[in-house]
Amino acid sequence: MSKTDELNKLFEKWIKDFPVYKGKFIRDGVINESEYKGQSDKVLFLAKEPNDPDQEGEWDFREWWSKEIKYTFSHRICEWAYGLINNFPPVSGCPNSNEKRKEIMAKIAFMNIKKSGGGATADNDVIEETLKKEIKYIRDEINIISPDTIISGIGNINYWKLIFPHIRFINSGFDIDVAKVNGFRIINFYHPSYRVPRSMSYSLLGRIYNSEIFKNL
Repeated sequence: MSKTDELNKLFEKWIKDFPVYKGKFIRDGVINESEYKGQSDKVLFLAKEPNDPDQEGEWDFREWWSKEIKYTFSHRICEWAYGLINNFPPVSGCPNSNEKRKEIMAKIAFMNIKKSGGGATADNDVIEETLKKEIKYIRDEINIISPDTIISGIGNINYWKLIFPHIRFINSGFDIDVAKVNGFRIINFYHPSYRVPRSMSYSLLGRIYNSEIFKNL
């Protein structure tokens, strides 16, 4: 069974066990399985919840990003993915065309903790409650995706302790925490919508990713 099939099967069970998601479950996962499998370092970007406060129905990040790369959130992930895939050349080299950016996004995986839309700023109590109630499914999705590296936009270390109770973070040397747990290397980074110039977040991520501390986790 492919990862995509496994994820779709998991999502159906997720909805069945949590009826609150019926009609508004936002799917995610491996964007393009054949491209993802071909990566020497398989990267998962992890966020809290979709920014869709007026959500009117179900949709799927895998389908959306196979058609267009739109909004700052998506473009920032694309730029970071470009760096991770190409060992962080100047960010100005990241192609601007929709077709080329779709090719970059096809090589990664993406997931949200909460599977229904929220606002521009996540409610921390809601995210924590989601983690506590749905932790088995969240862990199952991570395990199915089976990344080598997780770039986290969730921030709060306590969220990570709910996902992996035995996780131990260390400082990367750049005031960003990193860890390795269950074979996954984790950078507890900024949210992709964090308002700094793209070159600053891109360069910082590159320095952390190529640091000896992170390489030797």
